[in-house]
Amino acid sequence: MTLPRRRRPPGRGQPPGRRSFLRAAEAELDHLRMIRLRTAVLFAVLWTALAGVGVRLVMLHIVQAPELERVAERQQLGTVQIEANRGRLLDRLGRPLAVNVEAESAFATPSKIADHEAFIRAVAPVVGQRPAELARKLAPDRHFAWLARRAAPEVTAALRAMRLGDQIGFLTETKRSYPNGTLASHVIGFAGVDNQGLEGAELAFEEMLRGRPGSARIERDAMGRPRFDTRAVVREPAPGADVMLTIDQVIQHIAERELDRAATSTGAASGTVLIMDPRSGELLAMATHPRYDPNAVGRAQDSVLANRTISAVYEPGSTFKIILAAAAMEAGAVTTREVFTSTGELRVAGGYVIREARGRKFPRQTLGDIIRQSSNVGAAMVAGRLGKERYHEAIRRFGFGTPTGVDLPGELAGLVPPPAQWLGPGLETIGFGQGISVTPLQMLVAASALGNEGRLIRPHVLRAARDPEGRLVRVVVPEPGRQATSPEVARAVVAMMEEAVNKGTGTLARVEGYRIAGKTGTAQKPAPGGGYMPDAFVASFVGLVPADNPRLAVLVILDGVKGEQYGGTAAAPVFQAVATQVLWHLRLPPSEPAALGRLPPRTVP
Repeated sequence: MTLPRRRRPPGRGQPPGRRSFLRAAEAELDHLRMIRLRTAVLFAVLWTALAGVGVRLVMLHIVQAPELERVAERQQLGTVQIEANRGRLLDRLGRPLAVNVEAESAFATPSKIADHEAFIRAVAPVVGQRPAELARKLAPDRHFAWLARRAAPEVTAALRAMRLGDQIGFLTETKRSYPNGTLASHVIGFAGVDNQGLEGAELAFEEMLRGRPGSARIERDAMGRPRFDTRAVVREPAPGADVMLTIDQVIQHIAERELDRAATSTGAASGTVLIMDPRSGELLAMATHPRYDPNAVGRAQDSVLANRTISAVYEPGSTFKIILAAAAMEAGAVTTREVFTSTGELRVAGGYVIREARGRKFPRQTLGDIIRQSSNVGAAMVAGRLGKERYHEAIRRFGFGTPTGVDLPGELAGLVPPPAQWLGPGLETIGFGQGISVTPLQMLVAASALGNEGRLIRPHVLRAARDPEGRLVRVVVPEPGRQATSPEVARAVVAMMEEAVNKGTGTLARVEGYRIAGKTGTAQKPAPGGGYMPDAFVASFVGLVPADNPRLAVLVILDGVKGEQYGGTAAAPVFQAVATQVLWHLRLPPSEPAALGRLPPRTVP
């Protein structure tokens, strides 16, 4: 048997030179294998990266392309709102009360301002802002900040004169303007810097006036800043409707002029003249003293901005006796023929004594005499006969203690305490109008009900609204309210009021040729610490004309008259002056045709 031959390890048994050569060859072979491996790995990585890039390109250009296009568009293009032209406010005959005018607005580009401190020091006084406030707006990372919206021409002229280059820019916007200045300011109200109504009719009818804003596309530069010169309209704005008010511009002027004169002559701190059509509830004038200019509302004191005709309360004094008379007759507590006897004073619960004003005495009086002579003792006796519950019910029935529902913001409800709180002489003092708080408009509406067959009417200042094409979009129809008293009682009280003007405390309210029904009122002003101030009074007069078919209801209030001045001497003459001019302006014929030739010539205010 032949055994296999063993193999010898490489190099063994070989010469040393041969063995070295083989080791070098093997090392070279290992190196080549390593290079090939690394090359293969590198190519694998490269192909993997290329595949990833390819997939990403497919995703970007095909799958995600629509969304990326939208993102790019949002970055390069912006959408801005285009304000709609605000509708005008007009008086009842279409004369403008509030319009729009062009005004420039100034803006800054904070990212382009080289020296912020110097910029703020120079610009802050011009735009009327505090440096700290302006600094917050001009943060360096911002691209846009308003400096002055709808600024006065002198402001933009001063900014241009600074030659600040592209650090500031200017845009043309529309601004609310009130061409008649202070006329009817409390009725009209005002709009803010963004042309949004903030008070009065501007606020009440905001939805109709503001219209619908449009939109536009603008390009942005590489820094994201808007380029307004590239604006392209996407949706046109829809202008707001023109709103026609019931206010008559001429009647409003008459009321304000006569009120201002009376406030000056009597020393009254404030005052009101209200004029309404008692048949429809249309308010022809709402005058308040003092007034403000809605073109410069920032310079007016806050206390002047409130519409006192609806947002201030007062104690009505003796004008409230007409409500007492209607309530007493309606309840059957008194008759027109019943005679009340008096010594000039009346002791009531709690030991209080009620006396006539100025020490007068009326020994024998009917209800008509109490109204004509404005007897406090007589009114207290009638109130005692009527009683708390029935009187309170009648007061609420005439609308006191609840808002009238006028279409203006800020109306108060007044204050009518419940009968349980009529302590001491409360019943008797409310009988002649003290111890109760009402708004001027509530008093006028209640008096108007007496001239409207006893039915309340809802007062309003909106007459109609028209769209930009002139089509009527809204017309207000009178809204009669509840029956406050019967027609018979209403006519009887009006007859008493007519006697008060003809032969009583209201003779200075007479207008030649016209039958006037009215009632004077004088009330002490409540003192801050309780009780009443001895030398401050509220003088008032409420009247209906013509008395037989009232077309006008007028209320005059002078708040804070000084010294010995009363409703009959301070407020009644204002009614006479206002009524004379308004009757002539409206061409209302006299009650007595023979007086037609004796009327004063018409004056244009």
